[in-house]
Amino acid sequence: MSEANLKRVLIADDHPLYRDALATLLGRAGDLSVGVAVGSLDAAVAAGQRERCDIALIDLGMPGMDGVSGIRAFREALPDLPVAIVSGTTDAAAIRSALAAGAIGYLPKTLEPATVVAALRLMLAGGTYLPPELLAATVLPADGATEAGTAGNALTPREQEVLDHIIHGASNKEIARALGVAEVTVKLHMRRILQKLGVRNRAGAVAVALARGLATA
Repeated sequence: MSEANLKRVLIADDHPLYRDALATLLGRAGDLSVGVAVGSLDAAVAAGQRERCDIALIDLGMPGMDGVSGIRAFREALPDLPVAIVSGTTDAAAIRSALAAGAIGYLPKTLEPATVVAALRLMLAGGTYLPPELLAATVLPADGATEAGTAGNALTPREQEVLDHIIHGASNKEIARALGVAEVTVKLHMRRILQKLGVRNRAGAVAVALARGLATA
């Protein structure tokens, strides 16, 4: 694959050994490359504004991050650059907060190398990644929500179709095109799905669906 066709990853982590290990891993993947590797939030923002990158992998605990506020600052500076978190913690509250702040994935540093590459490919394709063992613990609860699948709260066949597309990373426009409906209709289905699953956003819907085996396609 030519250099121009490689997906470029921005790595931001204050541990040089981990940065180097990620860079080596991506270099072996064949379809990925390191756009830039830095060690702080400020450097990550500057690099993202300067270099063409397709996704950012950011350490939750590096200098300048200050937890979730760093994710929000990065998203405000680079709203078109998807961001995923890499972290040494698997605390459920931290993961929920990261997703709510706009992260499209959460990768513990204990992941196997092949899983990191697979997760990156999934997110670059528009999906959301959470380790399977953390899905059930990281659902974003909604006030007054009930358990999905209980009486009167099961997904309709059309809502299930929409949910399957969401799990595969499709946008509202793409779902509307695939189902032959208006985009506003998809948004209405999406609102109902979030209510029934008891979550606040797409990432939460994907987490619940995978944790409960709700995917059918």
